[in-house]
Amino acid sequence: MACSDVGCHTSRVSTRLDTTRLVIRTFEPGDADAWIALFSDPEVRRFLPATLAPTPEVFQGAIESRHAMERELGYAMWAVEARTTGEFLGQCGLRPAATMDPNAGSEIDLAYHFVAGSWGKGYATEAVTAVLTHAFGLLGLDWVMAVAMPDNVGSWRVMEKAGMRYEGTGSYYGVDDLKKYVAERDWWTSPLVA
Repeated sequence: MACSDVGCHTSRVSTRLDTTRLVIRTFEPGDADAWIALFSDPEVRRFLPATLAPTPEVFQGAIESRHAMERELGYAMWAVEARTTGEFLGQCGLRPAATMDPNAGSEIDLAYHFVAGSWGKGYATEAVTAVLTHAFGLLGLDWVMAVAMPDNVGSWRVMEKAGMRYEGTGSYYGVDDLKKYVAERDWWTSPLVA
């Protein structure tokens, strides 16, 4: 896995994580249509808390806040694309949970959302594992959590396959009884063999 420098220039950010099948990278303005399509899909939205409808303006606000977060913290939500074709598959990354839920405290949330056509192919597990490796390696984080709707079996199985441990249920983002998984630098190891 290779990674470029983060926040090398004050106005630009650029993260790139390469896996066997994926490129996880900083969002670019050209990702707008694919991102809007992702969050317009009812299959994707049924597992998410109520949010603003995805529009070009919402995407612009999201990309600006993600770039600012990446400059400040070294991480954000990143675009995920197929390594060989460049096809947009979704997003995966890290964010302070408090950016989405002021009651979340100082927890770091690992989140991921993929186009329905890519489900069941192991992309999410591959991306989550790469992001955890980056989080506990270059970023030096000690602890990361992730949450999913209880009926989103595919999502919590991704967390399990990526080596995260079930911690119980919690309330985040205005939703009660989310399944919560954690990973800590002290014990987490990548389930993927290089």
